[in-house]
Amino acid sequence: MQKFTLLGITLYDYGVREALRNTDRFLATGGLNTVAYISSAQIAQASRDEGLKDCVEQLDMTVCTEPDLLEAAGIAGRSRIHEIDEKIYLRELFRKLSRNRNSVYLLADTLADLEELEELIQEYQGNLFIRGHGAWEAFDRQPERLVNELNDVAPDVIVSRMPWPEDIVLMKKYGQYVNSRLWISLPYGAVSWIQNPSFLAKLKRKIHFRLFEKRVQEYNNKETGAK
Repeated sequence: MQKFTLLGITLYDYGVREALRNTDRFLATGGLNTVAYISSAQIAQASRDEGLKDCVEQLDMTVCTEPDLLEAAGIAGRSRIHEIDEKIYLRELFRKLSRNRNSVYLLADTLADLEELEELIQEYQGNLFIRGHGAWEAFDRQPERLVNELNDVAPDVIVSRMPWPEDIVLMKKYGQYVNSRLWISLPYGAVSWIQNPSFLAKLKRKIHFRLFEKRVQEYNNKETGAK
């Protein structure tokens, strides 16, 4: 585990083995634990919103969607870059849930998004024990109705894919009322399911990282008084 700070937000990076040990611990506890994939764009947004920053820092574990956060912090080793690029934690997580027959609830923003999430889950691990699924729009975006549904189903794990930061805000405000052990967020734009991105996609990623890196440097210079 490595602790680092970007744009005033404190984060912790875990290698895959340590992240999976954390997952085992989460699944063995009685309360809800929260995990979210995060990107540099989301950290940049959270740095401008104290409430959102608090939501991010109170997550039990964060997982980098791309190596850019670690690269900006200067702690991106070759093995970690490989683990992040290949989404190894996510693959191993789904394998673990499948082996252990942990019950899973799939949550998405709309019915169309839910169908897409189900297809993506199928690609990663086709024999997960899906106990239930729902769309935020079907609950009229009322948190109480969603919490009631989750507690009726009582899954071990909730996997959500919603426009960021919708689900991590729900986690923070209502997680204490949810009778599950793990809630993992796979927000739009945070988890790329493309195994072999195109040249243009790679170029876009590189340009985005350079802009983020510049912002981090400017923030650090301001904090230290450097010019």
